Amino acid sequence: MLLERTAGLAERIERYQKLKIGANEAQLVNTRATQVEEAAVLLAQARAALGRFSKAGISIQFFPANVEELTEKATQLRAIAVENPAGLANPPFNVAHEFTNRLRGLAIAANTAIEEGWRRYVSENVPSGSEEVLEALGKLPQMRAGVARIRLCRQKLVSLAATVPVDPESAIEQLRVLTTEHASAWADMTANSVPTSVLQFLRACAADGAPVASLTKEVKDWLEARELLGSFRIRIG
Repeated sequence: MLLERTAGLAERIERYQKLKIGANEAQLVNTRATQVEEAAVLLAQARAALGRFSKAGISIQFFPANVEELTEKATQLRAIAVENPAGLANPPFNVAHEFTNRLRGLAIAANTAIEEGWRRYVSENVPSGSEEVLEALGKLPQMRAGVARIRLCRQKLVSLAATVPVDPESAIEQLRVLTTEHASAWADMTANSVPTSVLQFLRACAADGAPVASLTKEVKDWLEARELLGSFRIRIG
């Protein structure tokens, strides 16, 4: 009787051990599946973003590394899953370090390339305009509204460049509208153009001050024509 009970207990212990091992293997397989799925989602999102930017005509300099090696590992895992899914609990390589983490790295690298490409695109297409001249003109009460208009455009352009758009084509249209507004603001503020001598005088006034000799007839006439002469004061330096 005791021998039979002992034998029965041994069988139960053996079954329990097998079930425990099976449960551990199942947990490992589930972990592997979750790791691969998360990496796949990130890659799919990055790929879709690259496609949107390419369609919008924005060049993204992204060159994925170790593609052949990762493709080979993916093929190995797929073959194991087809033959015996339990084999994923003990694959021939470290899935996290040698596969899924690298896939995540590719997705991160792609997103970084997209951010850099978008900033570069905006930078190459923003309107030019001297900040020094803008600063100088901003000192003149009659031009502050125009300067504020231009600065607002520039702030919006900076914000636009800082955020990667979900819809690049729509963002490009926003960029076009802002650059048009910027150009219009500059044109309105300097409708009759600003001579070089006037710009130099304004820059000097906005800095340490302009010498009296720089207040030439051309500069004086330009300021008087715009009722700006009264905005300046002469001081002993």
